[in-house]
Amino acid sequence: MKTFAKNDFYFQLTIFAIILITVIMVLLAGNEKIIWLFYFGIGISQLVSYLIRCSYNYKKSLIFKIYGYLILPIFLSFILLAICGGNDSVAQYFIVIPVLSFFYSPILAFLYLIDCYQTMFKL
Repeated sequence: MKTFAKNDFYFQLTIFAIILITVIMVLLAGNEKIIWLFYFGIGISQLVSYLIRCSYNYKKSLIFKIYGYLILPIFLSFILLAICGGNDSVAQYFIVIPVLSFFYSPILAFLYLIDCYQTMFKL
């Protein structure tokens, strides 16, 4: 777990920095559609990391637990939207969570980096 925590932190930090720099450069160039790269690029890498870290047996921090409770419903709602996307009456209920997450997920992404850093030094 110690090796994974160290490698995971540096991987997450690298992904975060590369995508953030890319998005800022493209936004300055005038293409605001690239902002989704930030949400999905960082979100998917952190989701995979989160699921792997869930399988390890160590004391999880409060930030880690909050992250899981707020991020997992986003991806579950995206899956349900993909399944039920043709039915507008069902889709209108599942779109609420991704819309709300547009505002809080960048904060959670940064908090997840902090948690990875703290976990790396605890182990």
